[in-house]
Amino acid sequence: MSLINWFYRKHRFSIPVFLLAVSMIFSTTATHASEENRGFNSIVIRNSDGQEIDLYKESHALLIGVSNYVEGWPNLRGVKKDIKELSEVLRGQGFNVVIVEDPAYDEMVDSFSAFINNYGLNPDNRLLFYFSGHGYTATQSYGGEMGYIVPSDAPDPEKNFKGFLQKAVDMQQIEVFAKRIQSRHALFIFDSCFSGSIFSISRAMPGNITYKISQPVRQFITSGSADEKVPDESVFLQLLILGVYGEGDLNGDGYVTGTELGSFLQDNVINCTHGCQHPQFGKIRHINLSRGDFVFLLKDTTRETPYAEKTDREIDAWKMKLKKGNIKEKKSVIALPSF
Repeated sequence: MSLINWFYRKHRFSIPVFLLAVSMIFSTTATHASEENRGFNSIVIRNSDGQEIDLYKESHALLIGVSNYVEGWPNLRGVKKDIKELSEVLRGQGFNVVIVEDPAYDEMVDSFSAFINNYGLNPDNRLLFYFSGHGYTATQSYGGEMGYIVPSDAPDPEKNFKGFLQKAVDMQQIEVFAKRIQSRHALFIFDSCFSGSIFSISRAMPGNITYKISQPVRQFITSGSADEKVPDESVFLQLLILGVYGEGDLNGDGYVTGTELGSFLQDNVINCTHGCQHPQFGKIRHINLSRGDFVFLLKDTTRETPYAEKTDREIDAWKMKLKKGNIKEKKSVIALPSF
Protein backbone atom coordinates (compact mmCIF):
# COMPACT_ATOMS: atom_id res chain seq x y z
CA MET A 1 0.00 0.00 0.00
CA SER A 2 3.03 2.31 0.15
CA LEU A 3 2.65 3.36 -3.51
CA ILE A 4 -0.99 4.25 -2.99
CA ASN A 5 -0.19 6.23 0.18
CA TRP A 6 2.59 8.10 -1.68
CA PHE A 7 0.18 9.07 -4.46
CA TYR A 8 -2.37 10.14 -1.90
CA ARG A 9 0.11 12.38 -0.02
CA LYS A 10 1.60 13.84 -3.21
CA HIS A 11 -1.57 14.47 -5.23
CA ARG A 12 -4.27 14.42 -2.52
CA PHE A 13 -6.16 11.71 -4.42
CA SER A 14 -8.47 9.54 -2.41
CA ILE A 15 -7.67 5.86 -2.57
CA PRO A 16 -10.90 5.03 -4.47
CA VAL A 17 -10.16 7.75 -7.03
CA PHE A 18 -6.62 6.47 -7.45
CA LEU A 19 -7.85 2.89 -7.95
CA LEU A 20 -10.39 4.15 -10.49
CA ALA A 21 -7.64 5.95 -12.40
CA VAL A 22 -5.48 2.83 -12.42
CA SER A 23 -8.39 0.69 -13.65
CA MET A 24 -9.08 3.21 -16.44
CA ILE A 25 -5.45 3.05 -17.57
CA PHE A 26 -5.52 -0.74 -17.73
CA SER A 27 -8.92 -0.66 -19.45
CA THR A 28 -7.65 1.78 -22.09
CA THR A 29 -4.55 -0.31 -22.66
CA ALA A 30 -6.66 -3.43 -23.12
CA THR A 31 -8.94 -1.61 -25.55
CA HIS A 32 -6.01 -0.45 -27.67
CA ALA A 33 -4.57 -3.95 -27.64
CA SER A 34 -7.90 -5.31 -28.80
CA GLU A 35 -8.04 -2.76 -31.64
CA GLU A 36 -4.48 -3.57 -32.71
CA ASN A 37 -5.23 -7.30 -32.75
CA ARG A 38 -8.37 -6.90 -34.84
CA GLY A 39 -7.90 -8.58 -38.20
CA PHE A 40 -5.25 -10.99 -36.95
CA ASN A 41 -7.63 -13.75 -35.87
CA SER A 42 -7.98 -16.74 -38.16
CA ILE A 43 -11.38 -17.59 -39.62
CA VAL A 44 -12.40 -21.25 -39.76
CA ILE A 45 -15.40 -22.77 -41.54
CA ARG A 46 -16.86 -26.26 -41.75
CA ASN A 47 -17.34 -28.03 -45.05
CA SER A 48 -20.27 -30.27 -45.95
CA ASP A 49 -18.55 -33.18 -44.18
CA GLY A 50 -18.22 -31.21 -40.95
CA GLN A 51 -14.46 -30.81 -41.26
CA GLU A 52 -12.91 -27.53 -40.19
CA ILE A 53 -11.10 -25.61 -42.93
CA ASP A 54 -8.93 -22.55 -42.40
CA LEU A 55 -10.54 -19.81 -44.44
CA TYR A 56 -8.19 -16.92 -43.67
CA LYS A 57 -5.42 -16.38 -41.14
CA GLU A 58 -5.78 -12.60 -41.18
CA SER A 59 -8.13 -10.03 -42.71
CA HIS A 60 -7.01 -6.53 -43.69
CA ALA A 61 -8.73 -3.66 -45.50
CA LEU A 62 -7.30 -0.48 -47.03
CA LEU A 63 -9.93 2.27 -47.37
CA ILE A 64 -8.93 5.30 -49.44
CA GLY A 65 -11.27 8.26 -49.63
CA VAL A 66 -10.76 11.50 -51.53
CA SER A 67 -13.28 14.20 -50.70
CA ASN A 68 -11.16 17.36 -51.05
CA TYR A 69 -9.65 18.02 -54.48
CA VAL A 70 -7.23 20.90 -55.03
CA GLU A 71 -6.78 21.00 -58.82
CA GLY A 72 -10.22 21.62 -60.27
CA TRP A 73 -12.28 18.51 -59.50
CA PRO A 74 -15.51 19.01 -57.52
CA ASN A 75 -15.25 18.07 -53.86
CA LEU A 76 -17.21 15.06 -52.60
CA ARG A 77 -18.59 15.77 -49.15
CA GLY A 78 -20.14 12.36 -48.67
CA VAL A 79 -16.90 10.38 -48.93
CA LYS A 80 -15.77 10.79 -45.30
CA LYS A 81 -19.08 9.47 -44.02
CA ASP A 82 -18.93 6.53 -46.43
CA ILE A 83 -15.42 5.59 -45.29
CA LYS A 84 -16.44 5.75 -41.63
CA GLU A 85 -19.52 3.58 -42.15
CA LEU A 86 -17.71 0.96 -44.19
CA SER A 87 -14.81 0.80 -41.72
CA GLU A 88 -17.22 -0.04 -38.90
CA VAL A 89 -18.90 -2.74 -40.95
CA LEU A 90 -15.57 -4.33 -41.92
CA ARG A 91 -14.29 -4.25 -38.35
CA GLY A 92 -17.43 -6.15 -37.42
CA GLN A 93 -16.39 -8.70 -40.05
CA GLY A 94 -13.01 -9.09 -38.33
CA PHE A 95 -10.90 -6.84 -40.54
CA ASN A 96 -7.98 -4.71 -39.47
CA VAL A 97 -8.81 -1.43 -41.23
CA VAL A 98 -6.30 1.13 -42.53
CA ILE A 99 -7.81 4.48 -43.60
CA VAL A 100 -6.11 7.00 -45.90
CA GLU A 101 -7.93 10.30 -46.47
CA ASP A 102 -7.36 12.82 -49.27
CA PRO A 103 -4.06 11.40 -50.52
CA ALA A 104 -2.08 13.12 -53.25
CA TYR A 105 -0.63 10.91 -55.96
CA ASP A 106 2.57 9.93 -54.14
CA GLU A 107 0.74 9.14 -50.90
CA MET A 108 -1.87 7.08 -52.70
CA VAL A 109 0.71 4.94 -54.49
CA ASP A 110 2.77 4.60 -51.30
CA SER A 111 -0.36 3.55 -49.38
CA PHE A 112 -1.02 0.66 -51.76
CA SER A 113 2.62 -0.44 -51.61
CA ALA A 114 2.94 -0.21 -47.83
CA PHE A 115 -0.34 -2.03 -47.24
CA ILE A 116 0.69 -4.89 -49.52
CA ASN A 117 4.16 -5.08 -47.97
CA ASN A 118 2.67 -5.17 -44.45
CA TYR A 119 -0.23 -7.56 -45.00
CA GLY A 120 -0.23 -8.96 -48.54
CA LEU A 121 2.78 -11.27 -48.48
CA ASN A 122 1.09 -14.02 -46.42
CA PRO A 123 -0.75 -16.45 -48.74
CA ASP A 124 -3.39 -17.19 -46.09
CA ASN A 125 -4.57 -13.58 -45.65
CA ARG A 126 -7.46 -11.84 -47.37
CA LEU A 127 -7.12 -8.25 -48.50
CA LEU A 128 -9.86 -5.77 -49.34
CA PHE A 129 -9.18 -2.46 -51.09
CA TYR A 130 -11.84 0.26 -51.28
CA PHE A 131 -11.55 3.59 -53.08
CA SER A 132 -14.15 6.34 -52.94
CA GLY A 133 -13.59 9.41 -55.09
CA HIS A 134 -13.57 10.52 -58.70
CA GLY A 135 -12.91 8.09 -61.51
CA TYR A 136 -12.17 8.83 -65.14
CA THR A 137 -11.91 7.02 -68.46
CA ALA A 138 -9.65 8.32 -71.24
CA THR A 139 -9.09 7.16 -74.79
CA GLN A 140 -5.43 6.32 -75.35
CA SER A 141 -3.43 7.72 -78.27
CA TYR A 142 -2.78 4.16 -79.45
CA GLY A 143 -6.45 3.22 -79.20
CA GLY A 144 -8.57 1.67 -76.47
CA GLU A 145 -9.61 3.10 -73.13
CA MET A 146 -7.92 3.32 -69.74
CA GLY A 147 -9.64 3.78 -66.40
CA TYR A 148 -8.18 5.98 -63.67
CA ILE A 149 -8.82 6.73 -60.02
CA VAL A 150 -8.16 10.37 -59.15
CA PRO A 151 -5.92 11.51 -56.24
CA SER A 152 -6.48 14.86 -54.57
CA ASP A 153 -3.75 16.65 -56.57
CA ALA A 154 -4.64 15.40 -60.08
CA PRO A 155 -5.70 18.26 -62.39
CA ASP A 156 -8.88 18.41 -64.43
CA PRO A 157 -8.08 16.38 -67.60
CA GLU A 158 -10.15 18.69 -69.77
CA LYS A 159 -7.89 21.58 -68.81
CA ASN A 160 -4.56 19.82 -68.35
CA PHE A 161 -4.62 16.30 -69.78
CA LYS A 162 -0.85 15.77 -69.65
CA GLY A 163 -0.77 16.85 -66.02
CA PHE A 164 -3.67 14.51 -65.28
CA LEU A 165 -1.83 11.53 -66.78
CA GLN A 166 1.16 12.28 -64.55
CA LYS A 167 -0.94 12.32 -61.38
CA ALA A 168 -3.85 9.90 -61.88
CA VAL A 169 -3.52 6.24 -60.87
CA ASP A 170 -4.38 4.07 -63.87
CA MET A 171 -5.72 0.55 -63.83
CA GLN A 172 -2.42 -0.82 -65.10
CA GLN A 173 -0.86 0.31 -61.82
CA ILE A 174 -3.69 -1.35 -59.92
CA GLU A 175 -3.07 -4.53 -61.92
CA VAL A 176 0.61 -4.45 -60.91
CA PHE A 177 -0.41 -4.11 -57.26
CA ALA A 178 -2.89 -6.97 -57.64
CA LYS A 179 -0.23 -9.28 -59.03
CA ARG A 180 2.31 -8.27 -56.39
CA ILE A 181 0.01 -9.58 -53.66
CA GLN A 182 0.84 -13.06 -52.42
CA SER A 183 -2.36 -13.47 -50.40
CA ARG A 184 -4.79 -15.94 -51.89
CA HIS A 185 -7.80 -13.63 -52.10
CA ALA A 186 -7.93 -9.89 -52.83
CA LEU A 187 -11.02 -7.80 -53.59
CA PHE A 188 -10.80 -4.30 -55.08
CA ILE A 189 -13.94 -2.13 -54.77
CA PHE A 190 -14.12 1.25 -56.48
CA ASP A 191 -16.98 3.60 -55.67
CA SER A 192 -16.28 5.53 -58.86
CA CYS A 193 -17.03 5.06 -62.53
CA PHE A 194 -14.54 4.17 -65.24
CA SER A 195 -13.88 1.54 -67.85
CA GLY A 196 -13.03 -1.82 -66.29
CA SER A 197 -10.23 -2.66 -68.67
CA ILE A 198 -8.19 -5.03 -66.51
CA PHE A 199 -10.89 -7.50 -65.55
CA SER A 200 -13.33 -9.72 -67.39
CA ILE A 201 -16.96 -8.76 -66.87
CA SER A 202 -18.74 -11.63 -65.13
CA ARG A 203 -22.25 -12.86 -64.47
CA ALA A 204 -21.26 -16.33 -63.26
CA MET A 205 -22.74 -17.51 -59.99
CA PRO A 206 -20.54 -19.15 -57.34
CA GLY A 207 -20.02 -22.88 -57.26
CA ASN A 208 -18.84 -25.11 -54.43
CA ILE A 209 -17.58 -22.93 -51.58
CA THR A 210 -14.79 -25.33 -50.61
CA TYR A 211 -13.28 -25.16 -54.08
CA LYS A 212 -13.72 -21.40 -54.32
CA ILE A 213 -11.87 -20.64 -51.10
CA SER A 214 -8.93 -22.89 -52.03
CA GLN A 215 -8.19 -21.09 -55.31
CA PRO A 216 -6.50 -17.67 -55.69
CA VAL A 217 -8.40 -14.69 -57.04
CA ARG A 218 -8.17 -10.96 -57.72
CA GLN A 219 -11.68 -9.56 -57.97
CA PHE A 220 -12.91 -6.11 -58.93
CA ILE A 221 -16.18 -4.25 -58.42
CA THR A 222 -16.85 -0.72 -59.68
CA SER A 223 -19.91 1.38 -58.89
CA GLY A 224 -20.50 2.26 -62.53
CA SER A 225 -19.16 2.19 -66.05
CA ALA A 226 -17.50 4.95 -68.06
CA ASP A 227 -19.32 8.28 -68.61
CA GLU A 228 -21.96 7.63 -65.96
CA LYS A 229 -23.08 9.92 -63.15
CA VAL A 230 -21.92 9.18 -59.62
CA PRO A 231 -24.00 10.37 -56.64
CA ASP A 232 -21.95 12.04 -53.92
CA GLU A 233 -24.27 10.37 -51.40
CA SER A 234 -23.50 6.85 -52.47
CA VAL A 235 -26.34 4.45 -53.18
CA PHE A 236 -23.61 1.96 -54.08
CA LEU A 237 -22.05 2.15 -50.59
CA GLN A 238 -25.35 1.59 -48.81
CA LEU A 239 -26.10 -1.44 -50.97
CA LEU A 240 -22.54 -2.70 -50.47
CA ILE A 241 -23.13 -2.65 -46.72
CA LEU A 242 -26.42 -4.49 -47.11
CA GLY A 243 -24.69 -7.05 -49.30
CA VAL A 244 -21.97 -7.73 -46.74
CA TYR A 245 -24.56 -7.98 -43.98
CA GLY A 246 -26.16 -10.90 -45.81
CA GLU A 247 -28.41 -9.60 -48.58
CA GLY A 248 -25.68 -10.62 -51.01
CA ASP A 249 -25.92 -14.29 -50.02
CA LEU A 250 -27.80 -15.18 -53.19
CA ASN A 251 -27.69 -18.96 -52.81
CA GLY A 252 -28.38 -19.03 -49.06
CA ASP A 253 -25.29 -21.00 -48.04
CA GLY A 254 -24.22 -18.62 -45.26
CA TYR A 255 -21.45 -16.92 -47.25
CA VAL A 256 -21.29 -13.81 -49.42
CA THR A 257 -18.70 -14.33 -52.14
CA GLY A 258 -17.17 -11.61 -54.27
CA THR A 259 -19.15 -12.89 -57.24
CA GLU A 260 -22.41 -12.84 -55.32
CA LEU A 261 -21.68 -9.35 -53.99
CA GLY A 262 -20.95 -8.06 -57.50
CA SER A 263 -24.14 -9.58 -58.88
CA PHE A 264 -26.21 -8.22 -55.99
CA LEU A 265 -24.78 -4.73 -56.46
CA GLN A 266 -25.18 -4.77 -60.22
CA ASP A 267 -28.85 -5.75 -60.09
CA ASN A 268 -29.85 -3.46 -57.23
CA VAL A 269 -27.82 -0.34 -58.03
CA ILE A 270 -29.26 -0.36 -61.55
CA ASN A 271 -32.73 -0.76 -60.07
CA CYS A 272 -32.33 1.86 -57.34
CA THR A 273 -30.80 4.51 -59.60
CA HIS A 274 -33.39 3.89 -62.32
CA GLY A 275 -30.73 2.76 -64.77
CA CYS A 276 -28.38 5.72 -64.20
CA GLN A 277 -25.58 3.59 -62.72
CA HIS A 278 -24.34 0.21 -63.95
CA PRO A 279 -21.81 -1.46 -61.63
CA GLN A 280 -19.26 -3.79 -63.19
CA PHE A 281 -17.63 -6.77 -61.56
CA GLY A 282 -15.31 -9.54 -62.57
CA LYS A 283 -11.91 -11.15 -62.12
CA ILE A 284 -8.48 -10.19 -63.35
CA ARG A 285 -7.50 -11.41 -66.81
CA HIS A 286 -5.00 -13.96 -65.49
CA ILE A 287 -5.59 -17.70 -65.58
CA ASN A 288 -4.00 -18.36 -62.19
CA LEU A 289 -5.73 -15.50 -60.39
CA SER A 290 -9.31 -15.94 -61.60
CA ARG A 291 -10.37 -19.29 -60.18
CA GLY A 292 -11.33 -18.58 -56.60
CA ASP A 293 -13.76 -16.26 -54.83
CA PHE A 294 -13.39 -13.76 -52.00
CA VAL A 295 -15.57 -14.77 -49.04
CA PHE A 296 -17.45 -12.89 -46.33
CA LEU A 297 -18.62 -15.25 -43.59
CA LEU A 298 -22.05 -14.44 -42.22
CA LYS A 299 -22.18 -14.66 -38.45
CA ASP A 300 -23.63 -12.76 -35.49
CA THR A 301 -20.52 -10.62 -35.08
CA THR A 302 -21.27 -8.86 -38.36
CA ARG A 303 -24.01 -7.02 -36.52
CA GLU A 304 -22.00 -6.21 -33.36
CA THR A 305 -20.82 -2.80 -34.58
CA PRO A 306 -21.85 0.77 -33.76
CA TYR A 307 -23.06 1.18 -37.33
CA ALA A 308 -25.24 -1.91 -37.16
CA GLU A 309 -26.74 -0.96 -33.79
CA LYS A 310 -27.49 2.55 -35.01
CA THR A 311 -29.02 1.62 -38.33
CA ASP A 312 -31.02 -1.58 -37.91
CA ARG A 313 -34.18 0.31 -38.82
CA GLU A 314 -32.42 1.99 -41.75
CA ILE A 315 -31.32 -1.40 -43.08
CA ASP A 316 -34.89 -2.69 -42.90
CA ALA A 317 -36.03 0.46 -44.70
CA TRP A 318 -33.45 -0.10 -47.43
CA LYS A 319 -34.70 -3.64 -47.86
CA MET A 320 -38.21 -2.34 -48.39
CA LYS A 321 -36.95 0.20 -50.91
CA LEU A 322 -35.07 -2.53 -52.73
CA LYS A 323 -38.29 -4.50 -53.15
CA LYS A 324 -40.13 -1.44 -54.40
CA GLY A 325 -37.23 -0.12 -56.50
CA ASN A 326 -38.02 3.43 -55.44
CA ILE A 327 -34.65 4.75 -54.29
CA LYS A 328 -34.25 8.02 -56.14
CA GLU A 329 -31.03 9.37 -57.57
CA LYS A 330 -29.39 11.92 -55.28
CA LYS A 331 -29.18 15.61 -56.15
CA SER A 332 -25.42 15.96 -55.85
CA VAL A 333 -24.29 14.37 -59.10
CA ILE A 334 -21.00 14.69 -60.95
CA ALA A 335 -20.73 13.84 -64.63
CA LEU A 336 -17.48 12.07 -65.56
CA PRO A 337 -16.71 12.73 -69.25
CA SER A 338 -14.13 10.83 -71.29
CA PHE A 339 -12.15 11.79 -74.36
